[in-house]
Amino acid sequence: LNATDSVDRLTADVLAGRWDAVLTAVAPMSLPRGLLSELYEQVVVELLELREPDTARQMLRGAAPLLAMKAHEPKRHARLEALA
Repeated sequence: LNATDSVDRLTADVLAGRWDAVLTAVAPMSLPRGLLSELYEQVVVELLELREPDTARQMLRGAAPLLAMKAHEPKRHARLEALA
């Protein structure tokens, strides 16, 4: 993110829970694995709160950061799977 507008827009999207826009914005970034895991975990939790368990499970089983979580933090991933 080079421009202040981009940072402001990303911040607004995060605060508003516009996760589709957030995930699109961070896709080209080189973020640490842990940060990506936390971001995707938040999305999964919010999907579950919105009663979208199928979408949450699809993310858990297909999104690269969550697959990395499964490999590196299996208990954390299993907890999310149990919620879904």
